[in-house]
Amino acid sequence: MNSEKLKIAVLGGTGNIGEGMVLRLALQNLMTEGVKNEIIIGSRSRETADEAAKKALSELENCGFNTSGITITGSTNLEAAQAAEMIILTIRFDNVLPLLDEIREALENKILITPVVPMVKEGNLFIYKPPEEGSAALAIQKRTPASTKIVAAFHNIPAGKLKDVVKCKAVHHALVCSDDVEAKKKVMELTQHMGCLKPLDGGPLQQANTMESLTPLLINLAKLNGLKDLGINFS
Repeated sequence: MNSEKLKIAVLGGTGNIGEGMVLRLALQNLMTEGVKNEIIIGSRSRETADEAAKKALSELENCGFNTSGITITGSTNLEAAQAAEMIILTIRFDNVLPLLDEIREALENKILITPVVPMVKEGNLFIYKPPEEGSAALAIQKRTPASTKIVAAFHNIPAGKLKDVVKCKAVHHALVCSDDVEAKKKVMELTQHMGCLKPLDGGPLQQANTMESLTPLLINLAKLNGLKDLGINFS
């Protein structure tokens, strides 16, 4: 990873996946020499985002990390998107499309990472329910500017493992899909240094539906077999 400083916004960063992504991005700063990315937590409420930023720094300090070189701030989703060069959507699919309309102008020439999975609960289990475009990633691409570089990633990483920056030792593979070669490369480099994650090239964005559909499968397998925080490991 080079020493280029990035401003990375985690929209919906106050939820479980968002909190885990913030901690992993902070860990990447700590573990990679020369990297001092700025992390911006986006939320509908600036106050909620500010509290989430303070909580993340506190959790890292409680785990024994020196946070003096880490910048984590809170903002609204729109302001976070405007300030960032790279944006991660950690928001439920039902809420993503209206948000994209709100922040559309802020997405010009940005890298937009989507771990979003369209799924619904039927009985005690979840099923994958993609939109008419075929996947959340393609629906997001359709509703963003042509200059926005869409990257599908992090769908199959359990929130519990993302948030456990101390004990998580098992490697989970993070599949990364995009039609933009440089954007995919940048996200894979970022992932490589986040701890317990190993990126794998998942192909073009058209393949994102396969990745997305694995998430309800993992959740269902965990529920049916009394397991927790299932991820994907290829060997």
